Amino acid sequence: MKRYALSLVFCVLSASAAFGQTKTSVEGVWKVAEVVMPSRNPAEKAATNSNPQPGLIIFTKGYYSQVLVPGGEPRTAVEPAKDPQNLTDAEKIALFEQWRQFTANSGTYEIKGTTIIRRAIVAKNVAVMTSGTPNIQEFKLEGANTLWLIPTGDQAATQPRVKLTRVE
Repeated sequence: MKRYALSLVFCVLSASAAFGQTKTSVEGVWKVAEVVMPSRNPAEKAATNSNPQPGLIIFTKGYYSQVLVPGGEPRTAVEPAKDPQNLTDAEKIALFEQWRQFTANSGTYEIKGTTIIRRAIVAKNVAVMTSGTPNIQEFKLEGANTLWLIPTGDQAATQPRVKLTRVE
């Protein structure tokens, strides 16, 4: 009987510890659903793209990973190289054009109020992971399944606001 009671107490304590772990409201897998580019001319409206190129951002406990195509035009595949070990200049240019409009980085994040601060550990663009400058954005949740990432400060005039929808 003691063994049964001890097992029951252990199960209850384990369950309460699991439920007691805090999960931030942004944790999950998010798909890019809309991109709003600010207008360079104050007299014009911002340009909204409701059918953006693919992109995913994953937030776990303290870490994030994002892969997205920020450009408006779909990427096209390039012809396979004749000799992948010795690319011609034309093949290098074609590969550059294919990968130019592609963003990938992963690292840590923290939330302070309505601000999310991301620090890249690894990135496609070396400057993103070596500059030491974090990516600071405001975030806004609309219900449980819509997340807005909003640039702050000087970046608000040049960087897009991104609407994400929860995938998982």
